[in-house]
Amino acid sequence: MREPQTNALHSLEAVDGFQEMLADAVLPPEIRPLSPGPAGMRGGLLHARHVLMTGATGFIGRWLANEILAKSDATLTCIVRSSKGDATSRLRAALASTGLDPSTIEQRTRVVEGDVRQPNLGVSLDTLNALSRDVDAICHCAAIVNWVLPYDVLRASNVEATRDLLRLAAPRSVPFHFISSLTVSCAASLPSQQATSFDARSHLQGQHLGYAQAKTVAELLVREAGRRGLPVAIYRPSFIAGHSVTGAFNQDDILARVVSGCVRMRSAPDLDWLLDCLPVDTTAQHIVACSDRGGIIHLAHPRPRHWRECVLWMRLYGYDVRLVPYQAWLRQLEEETGPSEDRMHPLRPLRSFFLHRPAGGRSLTLPEVMLERNRRTFGSADINHRSPMPPLDAGLLQRYFDAFVESGVLPATHRAHSAAQPSTLDAAFFAGALGFNVSEAEPLGRLSDHSIVSELTSWKSGQATGLHRYRLRINEGPDRGEREVVVKIKPSDDLTIEVGEALSRLCSERVGAAYARWADRVGFAAGHVRELAIYQQHDPRFRRHTPNVLGTSADSKHGMWAVVLESLNNTRLRDSVERPESWTQADLDLAIDGLAVLQSVWYDQESELRRQPWIGYVPTAPQMSEMADLWQAVAAHAAPRFSAWTDPALAAIQHRIVETVATWWPALEALPRTLIHNDFNPRNICFRHDEPRLVAYDWELACVGAPQRDLAELLCFLLPADVTNVEIGRMLERHRVSLERETSTSINRAAWEEGFRAAVFDLMLNRLPMYALVHRVRRQPFLPRVVQTWRRLYERSPL
Repeated sequence: MREPQTNALHSLEAVDGFQEMLADAVLPPEIRPLSPGPAGMRGGLLHARHVLMTGATGFIGRWLANEILAKSDATLTCIVRSSKGDATSRLRAALASTGLDPSTIEQRTRVVEGDVRQPNLGVSLDTLNALSRDVDAICHCAAIVNWVLPYDVLRASNVEATRDLLRLAAPRSVPFHFISSLTVSCAASLPSQQATSFDARSHLQGQHLGYAQAKTVAELLVREAGRRGLPVAIYRPSFIAGHSVTGAFNQDDILARVVSGCVRMRSAPDLDWLLDCLPVDTTAQHIVACSDRGGIIHLAHPRPRHWRECVLWMRLYGYDVRLVPYQAWLRQLEEETGPSEDRMHPLRPLRSFFLHRPAGGRSLTLPEVMLERNRRTFGSADINHRSPMPPLDAGLLQRYFDAFVESGVLPATHRAHSAAQPSTLDAAFFAGALGFNVSEAEPLGRLSDHSIVSELTSWKSGQATGLHRYRLRINEGPDRGEREVVVKIKPSDDLTIEVGEALSRLCSERVGAAYARWADRVGFAAGHVRELAIYQQHDPRFRRHTPNVLGTSADSKHGMWAVVLESLNNTRLRDSVERPESWTQADLDLAIDGLAVLQSVWYDQESELRRQPWIGYVPTAPQMSEMADLWQAVAAHAAPRFSAWTDPALAAIQHRIVETVATWWPALEALPRTLIHNDFNPRNICFRHDEPRLVAYDWELACVGAPQRDLAELLCFLLPADVTNVEIGRMLERHRVSLERETSTSINRAAWEEGFRAAVFDLMLNRLPMYALVHRVRRQPFLPRVVQTWRRLYERSPL
């Protein structure tokens, strides 16, 4: 992004140029193909013989040029300004920075000195006529990408240049590839969902960003040329970030400036921004791969991240950045970037973008207008299969931040960071874990992991933790032959606790301080050894209702613990947390019966269970009361959202549950306790297809507890908010009777009911508010529904 000119500080305060934009959006009648040309885009940019390109020295342009030159035999003619040294040297330096071979640059690129801000692109008419006769594709990438300049300042470079290039393309129907922007979909007047080909002209007045206005007008010109018969393609990328491998970035890019500014201010705006960005090399690959399509193509990440996730990662990287309310952050920004303040502040050039409240914007600032909830969605075709899409994960963020530090955009931190991710697990690892000869281990990819704590813990550990699929060739033993397995790799508990504390402090200093005080009691302690120990149990009741365990590995020297499990392919209702309607009553009954079997293994053996070195912390009622500062802090953080999802009374209910924990908690200790799963919900359970049998996995949070605790959580996740007392009572009774049958004991019905009531309270004390911390950073779509059902369970047996 170029620095705004001093005479353009009126920028976003400019007089409404709506009529000027409408006039500019009219394509002159003479710009039309003289005769029908070949249909379509003639195979795209990779099949062109001679491509005319603008913007090849820019950030995205140089990588587009790299992609064209590396994957085709085309000659590339580039219109380049000569304001900073001669044009040829500028182009060669830009392309060389992408790693292109110098001989390729010299032999297959030509330079035409010009300036897209000038009439006729700053090129002589003779040169333009020669290009019109010779080129067989045009890639228009040049533009001033600026978030503060008004339309009238951007008009020449971003609109009039497009018209001049369309004039050049028209006579011979030369395919025209136009690099636009997804910001054209940010018009406030657009409905929440639109077809890709929405009528941009009628929504120009709802477009408040000068850059987006210019791209919208330019698109209107290109689309009109397409209606007249010119082959055209419009690419709308989202934010373009640094290179996916090297981290190389544009220092004037808005993302780099915002990150640098927030680190400097030690604060970040608490907004629901969608961090939808693509690495620059990925963007170029997609554009070229899809250039044979024509029409409008959206280039957005299939799994964007949220701004708060990035801020959390910044804290873990070593920057003391906190989330603050947006209006408070704006006041800080206004003070730090004022006329008398440091002119080198990274956000000074973006001051008006953040502070201006455009007319028609409902008194919102531009960032608020462009919030995720105000973004428009489109039914564009999926293009990800044509080129791989790197995940926006912690590894990519580290590459970017390392590049920021190396370039001086960010200060270095003193905290040690993770090493590079290790190579894939080999056959020797599996042979050691399984105790059998394994000749081959083929990685099949990582299973999706929606836990931000797990993802960031993996990054902190420097290990490829999480769930990974492999295909093994086993040469001996009962599992001989080829089979697919899942490896769950775990880091040490201290790293998980550290990430949990960072998440807590990001949400609230009060929560963070309390979390740090009681970190050894929140359930993560010993989790890395506990899950391995639990999976090593040989009790047939446990084995029947968990995945088949092929082997385990504990390597404390390298900080890696792993369990090798069967791949749960022949199962149903796996990962069904967002599909509770797919569960039948028969499924729910089957889950309750299977739960009773699992809980029968350690039922009424609490003394023995407590002696296990892996069991972790076992709280008592007085100890739960000691932790009141943590429960009060997480309740206060969750209350606004929970009350909005249910009713205002919920905040008071949360407060009473915390205040009275010493009176209701003993009911959870009154009956014999057992090993409970403690995360028993549709994210971690499924059923086998071949027989009606529950399978429960992910046991890292297992602990000593009342059996009703797992049931209460299951019902919150699966029952509707209008469930009747009769239905709740029936399932509670089924669980009691099933556990009686499996343990051959008698369980007092009144005590069982009281324990269930306390288990419902416990969910609101130390589980659902913890989900709210995660929801603050990464949305948990299931959470509103779960809280609403919890409210219904509470109504049945209130405090």
